[in-house]
Amino acid sequence: MRIAILLPMVWSVRNVVHSGVLRTLAESGVEAHLIMPGGEGVAGRAAARLFDDAAGCHPLLDVARRAPRGKALLDAVLSSAFHHRYGNRSQPIYRRWFSRHDGPWLQARAAFVQLTRWLGASRRAVAWLEQTTDRLARHARDLEPVRRQLRTINPDLIWSTVNISSLEQPYRFAARDLGIPIATSILSFDNLTSRGPLPRDDYYMVWGSRMKAHLARFYPEIDEQRMFVTGTPQFDFHRRPACLWPRERTLVALALPPRSRYFLYGASHAMLTPEEPLLVSQLATQMARHPVLHRHVLVVRLHPLDDPGRWAALVRDHPGVRLSAPFDNTSAVDGWALPSADDYARLTSSLIHADGCVNIASTISLDAAIVDRPVICVDFTTEPDCPRDLLFAEYGTEHYAPLVASGGLRLARNWSELLDLMETAILDPSRDRERRARMVAVECGPVDGRAAQRVAQTLIQLARESRRARRGAGAEEVTVTIADGVDVVGAAQGGGTR
Repeated sequence: MRIAILLPMVWSVRNVVHSGVLRTLAESGVEAHLIMPGGEGVAGRAAARLFDDAAGCHPLLDVARRAPRGKALLDAVLSSAFHHRYGNRSQPIYRRWFSRHDGPWLQARAAFVQLTRWLGASRRAVAWLEQTTDRLARHARDLEPVRRQLRTINPDLIWSTVNISSLEQPYRFAARDLGIPIATSILSFDNLTSRGPLPRDDYYMVWGSRMKAHLARFYPEIDEQRMFVTGTPQFDFHRRPACLWPRERTLVALALPPRSRYFLYGASHAMLTPEEPLLVSQLATQMARHPVLHRHVLVVRLHPLDDPGRWAALVRDHPGVRLSAPFDNTSAVDGWALPSADDYARLTSSLIHADGCVNIASTISLDAAIVDRPVICVDFTTEPDCPRDLLFAEYGTEHYAPLVASGGLRLARNWSELLDLMETAILDPSRDRERRARMVAVECGPVDGRAAQRVAQTLIQLARESRRARRGAGAEEVTVTIADGVDVVGAAQGGGTR
C-alpha cells in the first residue's frame, strides 16, 4: 500500500514524523511518500534522518497562477454566508477584529459582503458559491504537474495534515481528478469555526467529541461514519517519559538559575495580539512588586509563527523575563521548519515545572491542562490600565467559549484578579483539577499518548479499503481496533464522495 502525506507546515512534521505516525506506517509495510517543501533536497540536511522511514520525499509543488478577478470578494461572500447559515458566532468576532482599521473603501466592501450573506445563506446558494470558488481556484493553478507527480507516486490514499493550507489545494483538486481518496486530520480546535468552509474530503480524523459535533453541525452532508475520533498526535508528547525532563534540566534549557520558580506565559501571534509585549511588560512590573510573586520569573513561550523581534525590548527592560523560542535551531516564521524532538520535550517540561500557565485565549491552555497545571487566561476587556489592541473577544468564539464555561481555566478580568489567581496557583495548584480533566476529555479526545498509533492504524485501514475499491471491490464497514482497546469506527469506500 502507498500513502501520500502532505506536509505543508511545521505542525505536519510534529504530527507525522516526531509523533511516530511515519514510523508506524513503515513498520506496517506501508510505503509512505512525503510531499513537502524542499522535497528530495531535504536529504542533504542534517535533519534528513527524520525522514528515514519514508519511502520517498517529493517537492510540494507551487503551481499558483494569478487569481481571477473577483475571487477574493467571492471567497468573502461565501465565508460570510456559510457561517451565517449555521449560526457561527465566531465569524462576526473575527470580522470586527480584522476590519478594525479599515478605510472607507474596505468598509463599503464589508457592508456589501454582509448584505449578500443574507441572500446567499440558503443551502443551494452556499453550494453554488462553493462550486464557483472551487472552479475559480482551479483556473488559478496549473494542475498538470501535480497530477503527474501523483500518478508517479500512485498512492491508495492521500493524508491531508493541514487542510486549511492553500498549499494543499492543488493536490486536493488533482486527487479528485485521479479518483484518489483523501483522509483529513483537523489540525486545530478552531479550524472548523474560525475559517471559511472546509474543502470536502472523504474521511475526517478529529480530536474528540466536541470537534466531531462541530463537524457534523457545519457539514451535515458528511456521513458520521466517515468521521474518526483519534485524538491528536500533538498531545502524545505530554505522555512520553522522554519528554518529561527533570526540573534541573528544564531550568538549564530555559536559561534559569537553579531552584528558580516561574510562570509560563503562552504568547499569541502578533496578528491577534499586536500589543501583547506591552501587556507582558506590565505583568512583569506587577509581579516584581508583589510579595508572593516578586521572586518568580516570567518565561514567555513564543508562538511558533511569531516574529521574536517584537519581544526584544521586553527582555531588555525586565531582567525577570525570559523568552523561550519554540524551536532551538530553526525558525518557522514562514510556516515551515524542521524541529528536533527536544523542541517538543522542552514545551512539555516547561509546562510541568511551571507554577501555572498564563495566556490570552491560546491553545496552550489545553497543553497546560493536560499536564495538570493551573491555567489563567487574561480578559482585560474592562480593565482600563492595559493595552487595548488585543483580541480579548476571542473568549466568546465557538471554540473557546466552551473552555471558559468548563471551569478548567480561570479568567482574570483585572490586574487584582490576575495576581490573586497566580498566587492561588502557587498555594493551591490542585484547585480545578477535576474541571481541567473534564475539559481535556471533551475537547481533546483520548489523551493517552497513543493518538499517533490510532491515526496510523486508521490510515492503514482506509488505504487498504481504497486499494480494494479501486480494484473493483465494493464498500464495506470498517472498525479499526487499536491495542489500547479504543475503537475508531467509520465506513471506508474508495473513489471519493465528491
